[in-house]
Amino acid sequence: MKKHWIIIFGALLLILAGCQEENSKPVESNDAVKETPKKETASLSESSFYKPTSRKQINHVHGIGYPGNQHELFVATHLGPLIYLDGTWYEAEANNNDYMGFQAVSDGFYSSGHPGEGSDLPNPLGLIKSTDRGKTLEQLGFQGESDFHYLAVGYETHSIYAVNQQKNSEMDTGVYYSEDASDWNQVKLKGTPDQINGIFAHPTDDKVVAITSPKGLYLSEDQGESFTPITEDSSITSMVFLKDRIIFAKNGTASQLVSLKNGEETPISMPNKIEKAIDYLTVNPQNENEISFHTSDGSLYHTKDAGESWVTLIDQGKIN
Repeated sequence: MKKHWIIIFGALLLILAGCQEENSKPVESNDAVKETPKKETASLSESSFYKPTSRKQINHVHGIGYPGNQHELFVATHLGPLIYLDGTWYEAEANNNDYMGFQAVSDGFYSSGHPGEGSDLPNPLGLIKSTDRGKTLEQLGFQGESDFHYLAVGYETHSIYAVNQQKNSEMDTGVYYSEDASDWNQVKLKGTPDQINGIFAHPTDDKVVAITSPKGLYLSEDQGESFTPITEDSSITSMVFLKDRIIFAKNGTASQLVSLKNGEETPISMPNKIEKAIDYLTVNPQNENEISFHTSDGSLYHTKDAGESWVTLIDQGKIN
C-alpha cells in the first residue's frame, strides 16, 4: 500500500531544507522510433491501444488527471495507466509503465518512473512526455539516471518543476525549474516551512507555483524563489489551481475539500467522512464541476456536480 503522505515526502523535506540554506529525443516505446509524437485522434472506445480492463484491484496510484483536454480521468498506477470514462475502465494494451510524478497537461502528460514488465526502455525513465495517452513517449532527458517522484507542470504553460532527490548529470539535489525541459535552474524556495507535502504549478501563469505543507498552503509569484502563506495554520495535503480560485484538501480529524477565492474559504460537500489524507486531487479543465480525489487508503471519489453527489470509483484499491 502507498505510505502515508508525510512518510512519502520524507526525502523531499530534506532536499527543501537544504535548498533554503543556500538531450531531448522522441521515441516510441518498445523500440519503435517516432520523430514527432501526435495525439491519438480516435475516441477511447475506438482506440486500438486501449481496451476495457479486467483488473479488479488497483494499488500504488502515483497521480490522477485529465490529459489532453479530454473528459477522460487518467489514473497512473504501479502496473500502468488506467482511464475512466462514462462508467467504463480502460487499460493500455502495451507500455504499462510505472508512471511516477504523473502530471496531466493540455496536450498529454509528463511523467517519470520505471518501465513496465517486458519493456527495454531505460530504467529509470527520466523525464518523459506523451501526447497520445502513453502510446508513444518522448524522452526529454535523464533517461537511465533519474526517477522524479515529484513533478509539477503547468497545464497550459508546460513549465516544469522537478524535485531531484539524487544528483544526476545536470542537477544537484534540490528543486529545479525549466520552461522547455532543456535548461534547468534551481529555485530558492524562500519562506517555505520545514516540511513540504507537494508542489503545484499554475496552469496558465508560469510565475505562479504553490506548495502544500502541514502548516498550510504557500504561494509564490516569482517561479518559486519566495513563498508566502495564504491559508491558516492547518495541514494541506493536495490542491489544484482553477481559473479564479484554488481547491485544496485540508486534513484534520477528517479530510475536507475547500474552495479558496479572494481570501474566502468555502467547504465543498464531501461523499462521507473521509478519515484518510487526500494525496491526489484533480479537476476537469473542461468542466470545473467535475472533481476527483484519491486517498491514502487507495480510494478514488468522483463528482460531476461540484460535490452535490459523489461516486466511489475505487474503494480501498478495489475497482467498483
